[in-house]
Amino acid sequence: MNKSDMMLLCASPRREGTSAMLLRRISSVTDGELVYLPQRGFLDEMVQTMKQAATIVISGPCYINTYPARLIELLETASSMGGFYGQKLYGIINGGMPYVHTHRHGLTCLQLFAEQNHLLWQGGFVLGGGAMLDGSPLEKHMNHKTVVPAFDQFIRHIVEGTPSPEYLYEQLEPCYGKILTHVLARMLTLRVVKHIKKYGHDPNAPNWYLRERDLENDRVDPV
Repeated sequence: MNKSDMMLLCASPRREGTSAMLLRRISSVTDGELVYLPQRGFLDEMVQTMKQAATIVISGPCYINTYPARLIELLETASSMGGFYGQKLYGIINGGMPYVHTHRHGLTCLQLFAEQNHLLWQGGFVLGGGAMLDGSPLEKHMNHKTVVPAFDQFIRHIVEGTPSPEYLYEQLEPCYGKILTHVLARMLTLRVVKHIKKYGHDPNAPNWYLRERDLENDRVDPV
């Protein structure tokens, strides 16, 4: 399989995070070309790159129930430009919580995009607990004994160009009680707050989009 045959698109703004790590794992087997989604500027050139690939694998983190907004913008741009012709599309989404339902909407989004734009949806993989890896190898996952063989099976489906069944990742979901779920949620929240402070931001500051909206309203209708 030539590099031009497969596009491995990292939808995360972090080039050394878990999303990129999973794509590099695929690249080591397929020789697919790893491409990073630009976080600024127009996306027309990226759409053209997607059109030139026979197979597209998108990997990204789960932010608020789905992929980052920049990937959604790319899909909207690609849909408006059109011109797809049956490329195979696979998706990977990873998040902190171990439950499938908290992340699967991202794959549903990709499936709808494929169905409405003449691509062939081939399935995806939900990696719960992926955020805890922070870019470390998959073998460091807390459930690595089951996660590693399941993800490697997912890679084999990509190599063979066959649909990947949902049960590959559904079977990985652990059965945690309410108390442990609360502890995990608290740990993840503290981790996010720590990262926000690390880069000089205030986690208690008002939402950026809301601040921009208020500023725009003040400019349009000054008091």
